Amino acid sequence: MRLKTLFYISLTVFLFNCQEAKVSQEKKETQAEIEARTIGPKDIEALEYTEFSLSQDAKKTVTDWQKYKDLNVQVLLLKSADFSFFNDDRTNVLTFIKDLKAEMPKAIRTKPIEARFSALDTKLQKLNSTLLLYNSTKAEKLESVKEFLISVSNFNLQINKKLEFEKNNIGRPDMNPSQL
Repeated sequence: MRLKTLFYISLTVFLFNCQEAKVSQEKKETQAEIEARTIGPKDIEALEYTEFSLSQDAKKTVTDWQKYKDLNVQVLLLKSADFSFFNDDRTNVLTFIKDLKAEMPKAIRTKPIEARFSALDTKLQKLNSTLLLYNSTKAEKLESVKEFLISVSNFNLQINKKLEFEKNNIGRPDMNPSQL
């Protein structure tokens, strides 16, 4: 009887020790996985893309466009690896995009700018979805960040091009079709 009791006590101690070793090993693996998925400012800084900012004329045109200013603040935070806005609920992101489009100044509402805005909308929603997915890899998240930053840059470029074209638009002489 004494031998059986000793056996059960030994078995119980052995099982508890095995469980503790397993739990600590799982925590280390989980921490390593978290670090492998975490994006830092250096990761974002290493992304290669051409960044366009607004010209002086464009800055004057969008002075009263508050949602655009908010977008620029979020882009700066994104570059410092603060994903709080982009990790937000999908409805908040959609509301932001809707408000951003509604407040767009009439002076820059053209088909090319609206097309760039549509691309910006798509990339913002993709970034939001990618960041909210638990099983997204770091590479997928960085690719979505890069695509979004490129779309913002292209949006700025299109605004600059529109205003530059208007500034440099020299009146053409009226040509009579018979003169051609």
